[in-house]
Amino acid sequence: MSHLPARNRVIYQSEALFISPDTTGNHIYYLPPKNVKNATTAEDCMVEGSGDGGATITFDSCLGTGFVGGAVVDKRYCTFSCTGTDMVGNTTKDGDGNPMHPVLHSLGMKSGISGGGLQFLKSDVGANSDDSTWGTAVEQLKRVQSANYSFTINRQDINQFGHLARLDSVVLEAPTVSMDFSYYLTDLENERLMGMVTDSSFQSLSGMMTRSQNEFGNNYFILTVPEGRDAVKGDQLVGDDHKTVISVGNGYVTDYSIEASVGAFPTASVTVEGMNIKSDLSTEFNAIPAIDPTDGSLICNRCFFLPPSESGQGESVLKPGDITIDLQDAGLISKQLSGNTVGYNKPEDNGSAHIQSMTLSTPMGRTSLQRLGSTYAYAKAVDFPVTCTLTVNALVADLKSGNLVDLICGGTYDLKVRMQNPACQKCDPNSEPDAVVIDFKKAVLDSESFSSAIGDNKTVDLTFSTQIGGPEETSVGVFMSGFENAKGADGKHKSFPTVKPGIGEFSPSDDDKCLRYQKYGDIGTTGTFEGGDASGWDPESRLRRKAF
Repeated sequence: MSHLPARNRVIYQSEALFISPDTTGNHIYYLPPKNVKNATTAEDCMVEGSGDGGATITFDSCLGTGFVGGAVVDKRYCTFSCTGTDMVGNTTKDGDGNPMHPVLHSLGMKSGISGGGLQFLKSDVGANSDDSTWGTAVEQLKRVQSANYSFTINRQDINQFGHLARLDSVVLEAPTVSMDFSYYLTDLENERLMGMVTDSSFQSLSGMMTRSQNEFGNNYFILTVPEGRDAVKGDQLVGDDHKTVISVGNGYVTDYSIEASVGAFPTASVTVEGMNIKSDLSTEFNAIPAIDPTDGSLICNRCFFLPPSESGQGESVLKPGDITIDLQDAGLISKQLSGNTVGYNKPEDNGSAHIQSMTLSTPMGRTSLQRLGSTYAYAKAVDFPVTCTLTVNALVADLKSGNLVDLICGGTYDLKVRMQNPACQKCDPNSEPDAVVIDFKKAVLDSESFSSAIGDNKTVDLTFSTQIGGPEETSVGVFMSGFENAKGADGKHKSFPTVKPGIGEFSPSDDDKCLRYQKYGDIGTTGTFEGGDASGWDPESRLRRKAF
C-alpha cells in the first residue's frame, strides 16, 4: 500500500459531483465486463448449474442473458441490493458450499455450477476494473462551478430543579442537511439527471414533484482525490484507498434557478435539502447515505460505487451572445423585442429595449411531515402552488402607449428563452440547433420598474410570474427542452433515469421480476442496450460481440 503525503488543502480540481436517480439502494446492476472481448468462443462465456428439482439453468456471462425453464431472461441492468464478496440478504454459496455470484443466485442456481463463464463472474473485483461485472446508476453532473454542504443539529436542553447546568441535550427533531451547487448550462443533461422533464412534454419540475417519480429524493456524492490530482484524469491513477466521498442522502431539490447576463455564462443554481450526510474513505461498495422514511432507520445492506470521473460530452458552455428572449412586447410602458431569432433581423426591432440580464426562479418549498414513532420525516411534501418568476433587466430605448387600467383587465403571455449551441456563426446563425429552450407559458406581468440617473443608461426591470401545476397541465407553467434530449433512433425522447420493475428486453413472459435500471427511463430507450432481438436465443450459438 502506497502512502501519500499529508494533504495541505482541497481545491476544486480535486473534486467531482455525482447523483443517483434512486435513493433506496438500487445503485448497482449487472453489466457484462469489458474483458469479455477476450472470449473467443461461446463456451468461454457459458455457466451451467442446477436449480430446484435438478432443472438445468444456463447463463451467458458475456451477454448477460440466461435460459431458465424454457424462457430467456435478461439480467443486464438488473439491480442488486449489494455486491462484493457477499450478497447481503441471500445466500452466496451453492449447495456444495462454493461461493456463488449474485446473478447466478437470482437465476435460481443451486448446485453443480461450472463452465468457462465463471472467469467473468468474480464478485470481489473492483467496480472500475475491466473484470468487473457491475455497473452503477450513479452519474456525474458536469460543468459544476461550486458545491457547498452543511448540517445543523437542533437540540433541546433537559433541565430540572436543583441543577444550574443542563442534564442532557436531546435531539428532538431530525437534523437538517443542506447542499447547494451551481453549474454552467449546456444541454439540460444535468437537469434530466436530477429528474426534471427536459423534452417539453410536461412541466419541467413535475418529475421531482410527484411521488411516483421521486418519492424519497436523490443521493448526491462529492468525490475528493488527493491534493494536486485532477479528479478527471487523476481518478484513474490514484488508488481507491486514497479517495474520499461525501454523501448526502434523501436530497430534495427546494430551489432551482437560472441566471444569464451580458458578459457572463448562463448558470444554473440548485438548493437541496437532505436527511443524512456521511463520508467514506473509498469509492467502491460503500453503504448508501439514505434514510428509510417509513420508519426513520438507515437503509442497510445497500451499496454504491462511483464511476470514473470524466469531463462530460457536448459543448463546453453556452455563451450570452447565443441567447434570445421573446417577451412578446409584454411591457406596459417600455417596448421590448419580439421574436426569438439571433440578431433580431427585423426592421421593426430597431430601437427596441435591449435585454441585459434575466433570472428564472422556481422555488419549491417543502414541508417535513412527521409522525409519532419515526425520527425522520416520512415525506417532504411540496408546498403548492409553486410560483415561478422571470425577471428581466433591459436598457430602455423606446416607449409605447399603455394604460394600467388595461392591464388590470387581464392578459397572459407565452414567453420564450432560447439558447443556441455556441457553434461558429454562419450566414444563417438561426439554423444552428437549440441547446436549451425554456417556455414560460401563461405568464402575467407583475411589475415594471424604471431607473434613471445621471451618467447611467435608463433601465427597466420587468417581473413575470406563472405557476407550476401537476403534470397534466400542458398550457401553463415552465417547460424546458434540451439538445441532450433529442429524439433517438427509436423515435422517442429520452427521459430521466429510473429504477423500475419490468419484463426484460429478451423475456417473453413476466418471469423476470428484477428491478431494472433504465438509464433513459421508460419513455425513451435509445442508448440503454446494444444488440438486436434475442428471441430464439441459443446457448450454443456463436458469440455476438455486438451486445458488448
